[in-house]
Amino acid sequence: MKTLIHEIGVIDKKGNKHPVNFKAGLNVVTGKSSTGKSALIEIFDYCFGSGENTIPKGVITTSAAIYYVALAVDEQDMVIARDPDIATKAFFRRVEAFNTTEIDRDYFNSSYFRPLDEFKKHLRGFFLDIDDVDESLAARANRRFNQKAPTPSVRSFSSFMLQHQNLVANKHALFYRFDEKEKRDQAIEHTKIFLGLVDQKFFHLKQDQERLNAEMRRLERQKETNKRTSESYKQKVGPVLSQLYALMGFKDDPLSLDKVLRHPQDAKEQLDGIIVSEKIDYNSDAMTRRYDQLKLARNQQAAELRKLQRQASSIKNHIQEEERFVDNVKQFKSPKDVRISTAVCPFCHTEKDSLRQSAENLHQAITKVSGNLAQARPMKAKFESSLVDVKRSIEVVSKELTELNQQIVEIEKTEKHLREQKSLYESIVMKKAKLFALLDTLNMAEDAELEKNIKDTKKQLNEISKYLKEYNVQKGLEEASAKVNEYMAEIGKHFEFEKSYLPINLRFSFETFDLYHLQGEEKIYLRSMGSGANWLYCHITLFLALHKYFAELADECAIPSILFLDQPTQVYFPNFNRDTAESFDEQKSQEVKQRTKIERPIDEDIKAVENLFSRLSIYCNELELDNGFSPQIIVTDHADNLKLSDGVLFESLVNGNRWRTRGLIHPIQE
Repeated sequence: MKTLIHEIGVIDKKGNKHPVNFKAGLNVVTGKSSTGKSALIEIFDYCFGSGENTIPKGVITTSAAIYYVALAVDEQDMVIARDPDIATKAFFRRVEAFNTTEIDRDYFNSSYFRPLDEFKKHLRGFFLDIDDVDESLAARANRRFNQKAPTPSVRSFSSFMLQHQNLVANKHALFYRFDEKEKRDQAIEHTKIFLGLVDQKFFHLKQDQERLNAEMRRLERQKETNKRTSESYKQKVGPVLSQLYALMGFKDDPLSLDKVLRHPQDAKEQLDGIIVSEKIDYNSDAMTRRYDQLKLARNQQAAELRKLQRQASSIKNHIQEEERFVDNVKQFKSPKDVRISTAVCPFCHTEKDSLRQSAENLHQAITKVSGNLAQARPMKAKFESSLVDVKRSIEVVSKELTELNQQIVEIEKTEKHLREQKSLYESIVMKKAKLFALLDTLNMAEDAELEKNIKDTKKQLNEISKYLKEYNVQKGLEEASAKVNEYMAEIGKHFEFEKSYLPINLRFSFETFDLYHLQGEEKIYLRSMGSGANWLYCHITLFLALHKYFAELADECAIPSILFLDQPTQVYFPNFNRDTAESFDEQKSQEVKQRTKIERPIDEDIKAVENLFSRLSIYCNELELDNGFSPQIIVTDHADNLKLSDGVLFESLVNGNRWRTRGLIHPIQE
């Protein structure tokens, strides 16, 4: 997802603002130790919904009243922020166009703060439109309170965006937050969603597939055992038996339904002695009471069915309206500029500018309206989930309504026969004959019904399987991994890996998130490669390849196009962690004095560092040309005054963010 950070900043307790501005492409924040460079990545992470405040303790945390990040997601500007004194809430405010001059202490009004979980869900809506990621309803049923599976969170994006100082050259870990198994597993599981390989419909299809497979297994078991006590037996025998008892006028059932179903032939013999003319109660109102009960139940079910049908129709209209709205927004384009000639009076030759001003006002209004339209968030996934639930309820109610109606019709036929001067006992005998015929052919009828149900279920399963094949998640993940491996081969050959690993042949899998160097048939994992430089370049190569692939996917990929690299040159200048010099050159001179003759010359390390930043610059420029936008890379480091091979001035990358005589928190001149 095309994402751009405009500004990261702090509002101190005096109300002063300390902003750090960024532009598209490569950005460098350089400076000496303890100036707050590494705090930038932690501030971003905290504002992006982290439940833990990991901003380094010191001047920043002592002074800060508000941490904030101004960013654009798919050209929609917003400001997110955290108040360290209100850890359970986060600030969100969407703006038409970000203006740094508007940011002050009063800007962070309490009405824009919302509970942290709600904030993360709201922020997720700008990257993903998905509501239900359960592939198994059975698994959901086993969870406490029938909870849904965790939906993708913006916190999972952090693993693809942040390379902290202790991670960027780590041989034991590649991804942020992967030390927690649950978060690692969720990020890997949700990757198919992030890469656009599946959508909401996929999960609904998987749920229906599981439901129908379970139904198929049930039908097959029922076919094999043909148990007379199954639900289908009760549905066929029960209504007929109840009507027969009602016609006889019995207050209590002389022979229960369960006994009839367990021993049909024995039940027939007993019923022969029960269903006789002498035992008919002509004064009984049992049939009337049963008829009234059935009609009441039918009316209730009919009302419920109409209600559900109205809900389904309303949801369908909402989905159609949203689809129409999205299509209209995509086609809507505001004019880039306004051109109109000046009106001149033909008599006095006086120029009138009122028409131009009106045109400008109209242009501003159109721009504002188009911006508001573009900021509307989709809710299609939630509507689709609701529609699926309503349709399933309609199926159940419709079936129950049909059964009730059949029983009512049977009673009405009996009453018609009586009006035609047929005896009550004749109607009873007919109902008894129907019951006995049903008992005689119970197994045969059940087998025929089962075969029909099995055939219908198989047909539905085949249709679902056909739709699911279109997703082909496995193939999609394999192709994505192949693309990233291809990009790593191109990117990695420009870095200074040890000679024993040349040519570098890195391999990565989206299914396991493992990275290794393939040498012949041997897999050499990161932890076994040795040398801090190798670890660094493995991290850099992988993450550049990942973001190149994400950029290629454009809007299909939900992962923000942002990458933080904190202190990547520490493998070359470990002593710079104590860098307190007023200039980078001064610190280099001190480093030269500290190095022994057997250590690598500092000039060689400087060349390696210059090559690293050159490759980052070239990478951003190439992706800008290929895709129309580049991932935004923010590097915080000690390195400065470097000469880049692509001709880009290092000063343009620093863009004023040099912290040698100041830091993130600095005195504000009154």
